[in-house]
Amino acid sequence: MFNKSIAYRLTLFISLAVIIVFVAFITANYLFNRKLLRNNIENHAISMSMKVNSLVNQNTVTTNEVAKNLAKQIIYYSKNGDAEFLLSMAMKEYPFLNAIHVKIDSSIPLPYHHYYIFHNSEDDIIFKKNKTPIYYCQKGKELFENIPDTAVSGWTKPYRCHAKGNVVVSYFSPVETIEKDSQKTYSGHVICELSLTELNEAINQIEIGERGYAFLITDEGDYITHPNEEWILNQNVYSLPSKSIDQNKINLDAIFQNKLTGSTIVYPEILNFEKSWAYYTPVNENRWFLIFILPYKELFYELYWVTIRMILFALVGILFIYYIIYYITKKLIEPLSDVTSRLTVFRGENFSKKNTSNEVQIVSDTLEYLKEWFEQYRTVSEEEDMKSLRRKQDLQQASEIQMGLIKTKFPAFPNRTDIDLYAIYKPARVVSGDLFDYFLIDDENLVFTIGDVSGKGIPAAIFMSVAQTIIRSKADVNDAKTIVNKSNIELSTSNHHQYFLTLFLGVLNLRTGILNYCNAAHDFPYILKSDGKITELHVAHGLPLGLYPDKEYTESKIKLEKGDTIILYTDGVTELMNDQKNQFGSERLKEKLQKLGNLSPSEIVINLEKELADFKGDHPQADDICLFAIKFKP
Repeated sequence: MFNKSIAYRLTLFISLAVIIVFVAFITANYLFNRKLLRNNIENHAISMSMKVNSLVNQNTVTTNEVAKNLAKQIIYYSKNGDAEFLLSMAMKEYPFLNAIHVKIDSSIPLPYHHYYIFHNSEDDIIFKKNKTPIYYCQKGKELFENIPDTAVSGWTKPYRCHAKGNVVVSYFSPVETIEKDSQKTYSGHVICELSLTELNEAINQIEIGERGYAFLITDEGDYITHPNEEWILNQNVYSLPSKSIDQNKINLDAIFQNKLTGSTIVYPEILNFEKSWAYYTPVNENRWFLIFILPYKELFYELYWVTIRMILFALVGILFIYYIIYYITKKLIEPLSDVTSRLTVFRGENFSKKNTSNEVQIVSDTLEYLKEWFEQYRTVSEEEDMKSLRRKQDLQQASEIQMGLIKTKFPAFPNRTDIDLYAIYKPARVVSGDLFDYFLIDDENLVFTIGDVSGKGIPAAIFMSVAQTIIRSKADVNDAKTIVNKSNIELSTSNHHQYFLTLFLGVLNLRTGILNYCNAAHDFPYILKSDGKITELHVAHGLPLGLYPDKEYTESKIKLEKGDTIILYTDGVTELMNDQKNQFGSERLKEKLQKLGNLSPSEIVINLEKELADFKGDHPQADDICLFAIKFKP
């Protein structure tokens, strides 16, 4: 990955950051909605449990009241021979009653019978009476004979009456008599059987998703309603297999004894042991519990689909962001890519075959290559004169490489009307230590540089080329001092021969005209007004680059007006000498510039070039000359 281009790596890292943000957002959203959905389901279960509770209470409370009322009146009606009438009226009034049993102690003097039983038989009501105990079914007999002869009333356990196979539960109420001394005694019981068949059907009709269901159990864990009728009174939650309910995690005793309400995870056999959500709550005075079961897939079905859609949209968004970032990044580092492509061509076919697109690596390899090349050149230059031709060829090649890195094609931006610039570049020898450069870092900001490397010849040229490449690679912000600081650190780190570079770097906003610049010990540029007035940018912001990596640079800002021209130059201009050993000088330069205010950058530079040539005459050029003019035309 580290052999990939900067655009690719930046795009990859930013995309990974975006992916992490998306994943965090989707996860948080999923967990929040999951909790919210579960709360909504629990609220719905609570609402349904209230309905079931109401249904259960409607029957149980009525059964309770009927049994108590009959217990208070049965003695009176029996003495008058109307017990059958009383009991038949109760059976007709409350069709959910499966049977009514009456047993009165033989100690109570009655003219007729002491034992009565009314029970439903298909579409009819059957009445039986006797002076000895009679029972409707065997299971009822076993329970009723164990009812204590006290004032205690209450419910029996649910049981199945095999006479009809119905599941019933009975409420018993003691028969109350009053002695002559106003003392209450209890002589027998009235027992009302409540059928649970209708209750089972009503609970089974509750809609809980597509496959969810509800049922009732006793506080001892016996099923008294269930979609699978074979489980009713034949199955107990304590006897369920461990893969259905983990009793090590779910304390059934605590739930039943403390009448707790809550939810848990179970794996019902009726759903093929599929992971399901269970909600439990007590429903009435019988200490019964209502259980709701809903498969997890149905519980979070909507959430799963919403999450999947979010993931799909996130993937599309990530791909879109990836390509946008890649496009922008590629545009921003296009100048650096252009330089590295030239360096690759320069290095030759063997270098181009290396499996790397990393621009920084290419620059570093090229720098090493140039160092090695220079060492080889220096060795060759010390050899015999017979190799001088080869040295000349090498020098020519170096000159061609350097000129390939220098922009000499104008107009620089033929499609833009807000900026115009022009420059000349005249080495004193075959190669030069001067540099100038310009490039757009975006549609509004133009970066331009001019500098002078200490020394002459090939070492200065190599250092100039490396410096130009490094400056381009660091020019990813529109902040002059930041670019210069980063470039200085890079140059100082790899500068083993103590070369240094004076540099003026400006960032011009082509929309506002604000020039943000940093001058690292370079000659002060001029701002030439259209009326010939000149402003000197005489602020220095630090030492030359390449000497001290820990030195910090400052910056200044100035606003250009329409028609202002920035004049930049190297000391080869002001220090140019004629035959009389006189220098051209900065005063002479300003004097010449004042006459060129209305001209275009190319006219200004060409006129100055002619003035320099006339001044120098036949005297040889001792230093590199670079003239650079930029006109702001918003």
